[in-house]
Amino acid sequence: MMTDRVRVWMFGAALWFAAAPVPVRALETAAADDRIVARETCPARDPDYADYRSRQMANYRREAKAAKSQGLAMSPSTVAEASILSAAEYLDRGAPGITCERITYLSDGLKVVGYLWRPATARDGDRLPLLVFHRGGALEDSKLRPNTQFGFDRFVRAGYVVIGTQYRGNDGGEGREEFGGADVRDVLAVTRIGQALPYVDPRRVFALGYSRGGMMALLAARAGAPHLAIATVGAPTDLRSARAAADAGSLATARRLIPGFDADPDAALSARSAMAWAEELRVPVLILHGGADPIVSAAAHALPFAARLRELGKIHDLVVYEGDTHGLQISGRERDERILEWFRRFDAVLPSP
Repeated sequence: MMTDRVRVWMFGAALWFAAAPVPVRALETAAADDRIVARETCPARDPDYADYRSRQMANYRREAKAAKSQGLAMSPSTVAEASILSAAEYLDRGAPGITCERITYLSDGLKVVGYLWRPATARDGDRLPLLVFHRGGALEDSKLRPNTQFGFDRFVRAGYVVIGTQYRGNDGGEGREEFGGADVRDVLAVTRIGQALPYVDPRRVFALGYSRGGMMALLAARAGAPHLAIATVGAPTDLRSARAAADAGSLATARRLIPGFDADPDAALSARSAMAWAEELRVPVLILHGGADPIVSAAAHALPFAARLRELGKIHDLVVYEGDTHGLQISGRERDERILEWFRRFDAVLPSP
């Protein structure tokens, strides 16, 4: 449902109708070490509604303060409060029906931690679509938890199996993440592991990334991940612009995590900026962004990236939510509806081989 807070650019919609169908990619043969070596059932969720509501408003206030300092107009607190789930809705989300597991899997011989969510009714022989979720943040910040997006209930209840990685070196995993370097192989490995699950259709693979996770999803697509479609939320697509604007936070993270950053920062940032290699993307991309995002600027990232995809004739849609936050907190319901509709548009429900 469209609202007056939403300004929509759909540069790629006409291209979809004129383009040939997106081919379904063959299942890539898993490497010998692409396997789960440990798994444990997630603990039950503690349904503390007051804590949830408090955390939602605290996040809004932090971002609203940052947005104001940058001259961005975020929606008023009354709008943010109205977007919060009611107590009944909160208790309903993440209710029984979703199975969650914390997994440890191998990637480059390293033990890497991830999470797997699936419908409790999933059985061997089912042909469910796979959603690979790419978390944002770095190191232990914004890592996956059992209740991330309420156990991804909107997606699991829509029939998806959801899998995601913490990236190497995090949450007890081995190695060290590289903010879009070797850790991209952790994404590729967890994708192949998800494809091999006995209740997943390996040809129906989709990707969703928030913030840095959007960068990771695009990097994985460039590296050959078999996605039928990608959706990003608040994704940085041109880290070179962040460097030009002296974004101290982003540069500090890059310098700390990217091997050899100081020797050639331009090369390091270009390698992680989809704007620099947009012509290599072969997958439809839905770009969602908050118009008042104080962490990743829509003007510096989403808008020029969409313009570049349009120039290249790539299938994509761009939706900017006026006055919304980095994670589209205020428009959460519509955000997820748009993502699910985008995936349905490119889903290929194929008969079993």
